[in-house]
Amino acid sequence: MTNTYSAGTSRRTAVLAGIIALHVGFFWALKQGLVRAGMQLIQDYSIIDLPPPPPPPENLDEPPPPPPVDVPPPVVPPPLIDLPAFEGPTTAITAVVRQETPRAAPQAPPRQVQVTPPSLRVRPDRISAAINACYPSASRRLSEEGRVVATVTVGADGRAGAITVTQSSGFERLDGAAECVIRKLPFNPGKRDGVAVDAQVALPIVFKLE
Repeated sequence: MTNTYSAGTSRRTAVLAGIIALHVGFFWALKQGLVRAGMQLIQDYSIIDLPPPPPPPENLDEPPPPPPVDVPPPVVPPPLIDLPAFEGPTTAITAVVRQETPRAAPQAPPRQVQVTPPSLRVRPDRISAAINACYPSASRRLSEEGRVVATVTVGADGRAGAITVTQSSGFERLDGAAECVIRKLPFNPGKRDGVAVDAQVALPIVFKLE
């Protein structure tokens, strides 16, 4: 009985001594940096990149060839045969068509417009009386004589309108007296197809001393 207890006590003592030895060794190794180096080594091995997996094997089976296409045989045109010309009588009906030139419609001759210019509606002695009445006294004293041509616009009512001297007598006083003479004379109006219209007429006036 005494031996059994002694054996059990010595075994426990040995185990406890081993645990204490392990702790002492671990702390010694930690102090020496061996544990840290071992952990770093384990970490380095854990982050090593693994090589990529190999590519899948290529499919070496070639695709089946396409089905054959039926190609039609080439079309060869028949050979041309020269036929002899037919020289016998023909039954074709031929006709000659004459194209007639259209006749131009006769044009009516242009209608002639009847135009009657204005004219004086007085006797010659009245014209002389108007010239003597309008003859400037200064021109008489200076013996001024001359012929004045004036263009007169005669209205449809027979009255003289605008008066323009188109040919001078050479004396300003006589040119001015021509308008005085014209204003004293009545006119027949000009007509167009028998209708009185405004028209112009050239009227010569001669100033001459007696």
